[in-house]
Amino acid sequence: MVSRKEKVTLPDELAVNIARESSRNMRRAMLMLESCHVQRRELGGDGMTGDQPVQKTDWELYIAQLATEITREQSPQRLLAARERLYELLINCIPADIILKTLALELMKNLDDDLKHEVIEVAAFYEHRIAQGSKDIFHLEAFIAKYMAIYKRYLNEMFG
Repeated sequence: MVSRKEKVTLPDELAVNIARESSRNMRRAMLMLESCHVQRRELGGDGMTGDQPVQKTDWELYIAQLATEITREQSPQRLLAARERLYELLINCIPADIILKTLALELMKNLDDDLKHEVIEVAAFYEHRIAQGSKDIFHLEAFIAKYMAIYKRYLNEMFG
């Protein structure tokens, strides 16, 4: 509908990808559509294509990078760096429950099936704590620390 009013050709395949990536959130879908259109125009293309990648928001990319970092290294220094990233997200008005949910989903992508249940259980526990508590940063940092402990234990069991 928006693409028709803006006189932009939107391939069905790209529309489905945008709907899926936006979690059926209309506001996010419109921002993603605009991003795809601008991205295509900057590359000098005529119109959008069905195989065009849908750009995620900056904060989602930031959380994905955080997930990669804490999976790569489990140390007090990494936890301190993660805390700074969490502060950055909270300062930019990203709600703590959204941060936790997105981070948990990003962590799931690279986890063994044996760990997924335990990590989701921990995420649910800290999501409940966030809903009840007042200092979101403590609960987010505790989730990351617990994840690091779980993952480190798993690596030690696997590789001795």
